[in-house]
Amino acid sequence: DLINLLHQASGDWDAAVQVAERFDRIHLRTTRYSQARHYESVGDTTSAIKCYEMSNTHKTEVPRMLFCLQQLDELAEYVKTTDDSEGDLAKWWAQYCESNGQYDKALQFYGRAGDLLSVVRVLCFQGEFERAEERMLDAVSNSVDANDGGADAGDAHLAPMVAAAAYHLARQYENQEKIPEAIAFFSRAGRFNHAVRLAREHGLDAELVGLAVQASPKVMREAAKHLEDKGVYDKAVTLYHKAGSIQKALELCFSAQLFQPLHDIADDIGPDADPNLQKKLADFFLQYGHFDKAVSLLLAGKQVSRALDLCVQHKVMISEEMADRMLKDANVSKEEKPRVQEKIARCCEEQGQYHLATKMYTLAGNRVKAMKTLIRSGDTEKIIKYAQRSRREPMLLKLAANYLQTLDWHNDGSIMEHIINFYTKAKAFENLSLFYDACAQVEIDEYRDYEKALGALKKALAEMEKTSGVDRASKEENLMSRITLVRKFVDARKLVKTDTAEMVKICHSLLDEPDVESAVRVGDVFALLIEFYHLQGNMEQAYHLIEKMRDRNIILSPYLDQDMVDSIYKAMGIEAVPEVSYRV
Repeated sequence: DLINLLHQASGDWDAAVQVAERFDRIHLRTTRYSQARHYESVGDTTSAIKCYEMSNTHKTEVPRMLFCLQQLDELAEYVKTTDDSEGDLAKWWAQYCESNGQYDKALQFYGRAGDLLSVVRVLCFQGEFERAEERMLDAVSNSVDANDGGADAGDAHLAPMVAAAAYHLARQYENQEKIPEAIAFFSRAGRFNHAVRLAREHGLDAELVGLAVQASPKVMREAAKHLEDKGVYDKAVTLYHKAGSIQKALELCFSAQLFQPLHDIADDIGPDADPNLQKKLADFFLQYGHFDKAVSLLLAGKQVSRALDLCVQHKVMISEEMADRMLKDANVSKEEKPRVQEKIARCCEEQGQYHLATKMYTLAGNRVKAMKTLIRSGDTEKIIKYAQRSRREPMLLKLAANYLQTLDWHNDGSIMEHIINFYTKAKAFENLSLFYDACAQVEIDEYRDYEKALGALKKALAEMEKTSGVDRASKEENLMSRITLVRKFVDARKLVKTDTAEMVKICHSLLDEPDVESAVRVGDVFALLIEFYHLQGNMEQAYHLIEKMRDRNIILSPYLDQDMVDSIYKAMGIEAVPEVSYRV
């Protein structure tokens, strides 16, 4: 730094700057400033300006220098061409132009500096209020766009400069007795107290409410008192309500018999309100049949029993929040609380609010009723989750499994898995046996898959063997008989390619079984034989079997391809008989 000062003292500015840049950067701007003062002293304004800019002091030093030298044209040009993002130079030059009565130039540079207040002030001074309003509205529009909102959003978030300009314009309009315009710009400036004052002084009651609700509570109450004195009770109630003077608003509603505002106010009645006022308001709503509002007020006053009775008698919908409040505020003993919970649950169930009813039944300890109610909702996911949390309650698991059987469990492996799992955990072996039996029947009726049906029947028998009922033996015997018949048919199907004679023998023995229909569909047995004879070209035998099917009133279409039937009849020289509605 001493070497830097030495170079400066000797007038070697290039060396001083070089030292500052390399070894003394903390004094670099100071060095540039001193260099600028040197150039100014010798009359080299161009170099001085350049150095002032490098020292970042040009916004004050360059105007001072050029003004002292009376180089005003050069100063104007410098202001125009200099990068002035903060607008300091433009604002200084605008103030200079204004002080010299050059208002057009002042407006130009105030606008460039973004000083909306000064623009509006100058235009008002010139009496050009329309231009001032246009500039004001343009600024408001730009503010709205910047906030990505509507007009209201823009007005609520005006920049301070815009708000100040709007306030100035509003005061000018007030001085000229242009009250609507003054109110509008006071509102844009966020000075709603002034807007309300003007509306009250000039009897603009229609605008008063809209302005007052945006002002402070104190201003709202004053405006409400003004409207009350003039007999405009509905608007006065609105303002009292918005200002938080609930008691005053209610008293005015009762005295003026204003029904609709009471509905809005009732929502804000809290537990700390006057109990007598709560009771009076609740009785009023009861008298006129507004039971939902009456219930809300009774709950606010912790009159749970009466509120719940109203819900039951007049079918008032109970929300989850209301139910929680009822339980929280119910003045009952621990032993009596389940009774209240069940009463709420029954009311919710009657209203179709099954999930809330399930919650209440669960809290009351009646989990079986809770599951039955949840099943009524048809919400499979919640039913499964509820059952999974009830591992030690067999009845709930059985109820859930019974419900799941009503769904498309065959095409949804997860549902089938839950059914088996729930029955197993509940040790409901007979129910599980019946489910496997149903699985077997579906495989036969829907898919003609006797191998899967055989597997399901074996599982049904295994589960039945775990039961201890009095009729266990007869049920096991029935299952074993059916397993035998199904196994025969499965074997017959496998013998089609290896031992056709044995296959035919097994099929005919099945057709002679008196109770074959309990396990195997006779139509499937006939179909196996007919398809075999058709492939062998033995149309006569195939035809006779078809006629036997008809004799037994078996519809052909579920078992035989129509083209095959037609070809058999054609080969026999017999016209095909139209299908009729035989019993399957």
